[in-house]
Amino acid sequence: MWPFKKKPSKADIAIASMPQAIDVACQKWLEFEAQAFANAMPLKEKIFLFSEGLKNGLNQWEAFEGSPDALFFLIAVKCVERSKTYFRFEIESALEFAIPQPYERSDEEELEGLKIKLVDRASRTWIHFSNTLAFSEGVSLSKKIDFFRTPFVEGVRRDYPMFEPASEKELDVMIALGIEQSGTNSLVEVWRELGL
Repeated sequence: MWPFKKKPSKADIAIASMPQAIDVACQKWLEFEAQAFANAMPLKEKIFLFSEGLKNGLNQWEAFEGSPDALFFLIAVKCVERSKTYFRFEIESALEFAIPQPYERSDEEELEGLKIKLVDRASRTWIHFSNTLAFSEGVSLSKKIDFFRTPFVEGVRRDYPMFEPASEKELDVMIALGIEQSGTNSLVEVWRELGL
């Protein structure tokens, strides 16, 4: 047996440094996301722009000196996922490829987080709907919900294709929780009107 170890390759050193690079990049991503100009950009464009800046910074690390652009892009994608500012499916939809494992959140955690986001969306949309449309005094809560339901459900199914097969009743639960969260009606009232 030889008394010495094989010297690690450039690729081995880069791979070993990736977890630290992703942690550093995650902090930089949160700072980038907080910039006003970032709000107006599509996610795909944001990630590409961020990965360019990341490449300039990480190229100064000995471990990444002269590494291919694809490696910096992968670090950028993994740091966006780790930041939890976007769901995995949102990142994958924007970039049109699957994020390599291991994942930061399980599929179940992703779905639970998405439900919370949709309830919040229902709440904010219901408040806007209630403040914008003037219904005559006799219009029941169930009629108002009927008017609200169609555009809300269409928007959810357009923005989150995985809800395409969801039944109206499943989406009604999110609407009910959103209305209750908005503070305009109690959950008991909404349940009764929706027959849930």
